[in-house]
Amino acid sequence: MRAVVEALKPELVHPARQKARAAIIVRGNMLNLHFEAKDAATLRAIFSSYVRMLAATLNVCEIMHQLETPDAVNESDKG
Repeated sequence: MRAVVEALKPELVHPARQKARAAIIVRGNMLNLHFEAKDAATLRAIFSSYVRMLAATLNVCEIMHQLETPDAVNESDKG
């Protein structure tokens, strides 16, 4: 969870535009994202941007986990 929050933090500190804001709230193993935007198009854009960043971060975390556990890599090769 810490890796995901750290990956998203730069976008929170320096938002791309003044039209929207985002916040991350971590409670235990749950991550809440809160978005505010001045219009629907901006909300859709910021939401899509965060979903793409989350997907990429989770993908990297999964790959790192596989590299740390050699048995998991070997099992996926058998697929």
